[in-house]
Amino acid sequence: MWGWIWAGLVVATLVGAFFLGRHLWRAGVRALREATRAGEVLGSAADRISAAVAEAEAHRADTSPTLFDDPVVLRERVARRRRLKAERSAARRERQAATWRRWGTGSWVAARTADKASHAALRSRTPARRS
Repeated sequence: MWGWIWAGLVVATLVGAFFLGRHLWRAGVRALREATRAGEVLGSAADRISAAVAEAEAHRADTSPTLFDDPVVLRERVARRRRLKAERSAARRERQAATWRRWGTGSWVAARTADKASHAALRSRTPARRS
C-alpha cells in the first residue's frame, strides 16, 4: 500500500515539475522577446538622439565674443530674437486661450466622457493578444 502512495507522490511531483518548468520556459521566452524589443527601441532612440545632436551641431547658435562687433548689427540681432520670442509667446497664448474657451463652455466633461467611451469600445473590439 505504501508503494502506491509513494508512486502517486512521485507522479504528482513530476507533473508539478512539468507545469513549473513549462511556466518558467514561457516566462524566459517572453523575457527574451521583451529584451530584444527593448534593444531595438534603444537602438532607434540612439539613432534619433544622434540625428538630433547632429542637427543641433549644424544649427549651433553663435556664441562668439561680440565686444568689438558693430552695435547696429547686435541691436538687429536682439530685435530679431525678441520678435521670434514674441511670436512664440503669441502662438502659445492662442493655444492656451483655445483651451480655456473649450474648458469654459462646460462641455469638456461630456467630451471627455465620450472620449473615454470610444476608447473603451475600441478596447472591447480588439481581440486580446496571447503569448
